Amino acid sequence: MKLRSTALALTVLLGCRSSNTPAVQNPTTGDGTTSPQNTAQNTPPPRVDPPTPGPARDVHLPPVRRTQLANGLEVNTVEYHTLPVLHVRLIVRAGASTDPQNLPGLAAFTGDMLKEGTRTKTSAQIAEAIEFVGGSIDVSTGPDFTSIAVSVLKDHAETAFTLLGEVLTQPSFPAVEIDKLRRRELDRLHRAQRDPAWLGRRTFYSALYGANHPYGRYDTTPEALGRINRNEIVNYHRARYVAGNMTLTVVGDVQPANLDALLGRTLGQVRRGTAPAPTFPAMPELAARQIYLVNRPDSAQSVIRIGNPSLRRRDEDYVPFSVVNQSLGGGASSRLFMDLRELRSLTYGAYANTTDNVEVGAWVSAGSVRTPATGDALHAFLRHIECAATEAAPDAEMAQTRSYLIDSFPLSIETPGNIADLVASLRSYGLPDDYYDQYRTRVAQVGGPGALAIAQRYIHPDKAIIVVVGTADAPVQVGPPCQEASRLPADASFAQQLQACAGRAVNTENPAPRQTMALQEVLRTFGPVRVLRMDGTLERELTATPPQSPPIHARCDELTAPALQRISHSEAPQRAATAP
Repeated sequence: MKLRSTALALTVLLGCRSSNTPAVQNPTTGDGTTSPQNTAQNTPPPRVDPPTPGPARDVHLPPVRRTQLANGLEVNTVEYHTLPVLHVRLIVRAGASTDPQNLPGLAAFTGDMLKEGTRTKTSAQIAEAIEFVGGSIDVSTGPDFTSIAVSVLKDHAETAFTLLGEVLTQPSFPAVEIDKLRRRELDRLHRAQRDPAWLGRRTFYSALYGANHPYGRYDTTPEALGRINRNEIVNYHRARYVAGNMTLTVVGDVQPANLDALLGRTLGQVRRGTAPAPTFPAMPELAARQIYLVNRPDSAQSVIRIGNPSLRRRDEDYVPFSVVNQSLGGGASSRLFMDLRELRSLTYGAYANTTDNVEVGAWVSAGSVRTPATGDALHAFLRHIECAATEAAPDAEMAQTRSYLIDSFPLSIETPGNIADLVASLRSYGLPDDYYDQYRTRVAQVGGPGALAIAQRYIHPDKAIIVVVGTADAPVQVGPPCQEASRLPADASFAQQLQACAGRAVNTENPAPRQTMALQEVLRTFGPVRVLRMDGTLERELTATPPQSPPIHARCDELTAPALQRISHSEAPQRAATAP
């Protein structure tokens, strides 16, 4: 009874205080103005600019402990105790470049079959075993390597490594699963052979490397899938999946002594041995520009790829060349993206990069454009490529590019999975242990003249492979993009030409249509053309015709990223983006 009375009294007291508390009011002087004391209290503190950031410092990978199992398998261990997880990367030098010439796709087929059954487990049991502990096992095959990625909580490390060792050493390659995978691959390939992006890549790499080069055999074929049988898979696995042909990286909450014992029990069972390195014949000499048109009927877009041989992943020029590619086509603030998408609305994206390969990779600039705009886009692509290889980028652009690469690099090592990928790449491509430790410093050292020298070494627009996937007789617009632009003086700036077309789009209800030519005829103005069927066979060859004047003229200094950004931020290009 006493407790109830006390609670009631507190309720009444709080209610009274709540109802009788006056609202806070600003004290005023006699004339109704706010008092000086209150004004001082409400005045915000003076704004103080943050300190200027200092130069970016290198970011170091955690220490890597390198050991070797008794069978010769190299192990790289990084202790990362923040999270109770393990990230594993097993790299096998069993990429597509090791496929027999008559069996393209054998390496990928073998990798995919690893999880389809062992001597003691079916494919369903393998999947259930790793999923039951909340982990994952993924297998992927690229040009040079097959990679097996495993993620699991540290408490289930025994389960994960036991399973990994089993799929590596005891795959049964059951015939029923081989037939299932073959059917799935045939279905995938059937869809891919109609995909314009896939057709463009296949044609590009075949033309760039040649049919006898391992990198020139892009993907498998229906005929090869029909020849791949269990004996071929078993023999390939026996030759390539040996300890001396593998590198293991483990990053996570591990104790090295415990890990050594666990790996000895599991992956220590992998057979000893090494595998021969693939042979890479000389690439075809590109003496002049080569153009390929893959005739894909009823295409709404043209898929464009422009490129040439570049460099190996381990070459010294790789980092400065990545600075060049970032400036030219590395993202939304790059030259190609700003011009072709933001200013001219020719594409959703235009990019430039180089492939990561053990041997000489490919430099590629690519995008997909509306078919009528194919000619305009090719002129724009080639003009940007020419400028990148003839004039040094201004200091402001280089500073912006370096800042992006330097500031974004720490994001690539923020998780144990990121670190596992980077350490695996060190071993895969033969990079020095301090490669990523010095990355930011090396980027910071790239200036305009140095970037120009690198671009001239690896970008050759006059000797490039140009591949376009589209409809050969589809109409493509040619000539000036609008009448107003054609009436401008010859020395009109890039921005003035865009503004003229913007005025046409806004002020003219019925603008005069542009002239059109068939796509294959437009391509002939850039050089001789080989027209291919979708199956890759030659349909016809076309000689070159006189080049056409580009629809919009631009000086190289008008096509730098800062110059394009200034135009984009002005009112005129916002209207120009609506011009056809």
